[in-house]
Amino acid sequence: MTQNVIDLIMADHRDVEMIFEKLKSQPENRPALVAELAAKFTAHARAEEAEVYPALAKAAPRERGEVHHGVEEHHEAEELLAQLMEADPDRPEFLTVLAQMVKAVQHHVEEEESEILPAMAKAIPGDRLVKLGRVFSQAKAEELAKPPKPKGRTKQELLEQAKEKGIDGYSSMTKDELVTALGK
Repeated sequence: MTQNVIDLIMADHRDVEMIFEKLKSQPENRPALVAELAAKFTAHARAEEAEVYPALAKAAPRERGEVHHGVEEHHEAEELLAQLMEADPDRPEFLTVLAQMVKAVQHHVEEEESEILPAMAKAIPGDRLVKLGRVFSQAKAEELAKPPKPKGRTKQELLEQAKEKGIDGYSSMTKDELVTALGK
């Protein structure tokens, strides 16, 4: 049986919370967990922004401000996610960025579950919520099926490549200069 979109969104929230807990308690698995978090969070956010938020804004125009705020919170979390993906999972900075992301996502989840989802339950009939659940699930599946974007090389990786290629002055170059010097 297909679940309604509200149940699916809340299940995603619980899933992300579990990943956050694993990131804290399983340092040896952090690279894989960050990749899982990135895939699931991005798919969830894109599906909400493409399908769910527009449906709510149409059904309850007074909720447009909340919808816009939800999108802004997704973008804030995505910026933190990008920092988390670049952070060395064995360094203290990783936990600092993780704590910032957990705080931002918890805030978003609390607002969404206390304001947006109840507004959706009031404004959209049950059969439409089920249909929206199918569309949301499909949009997430399509996002998850996309190949991951290649991770940018770190400055350290670029320095090592420049050294191997014998590029003069590589040690004093910025990351952008290294990319240019390496011709990539």
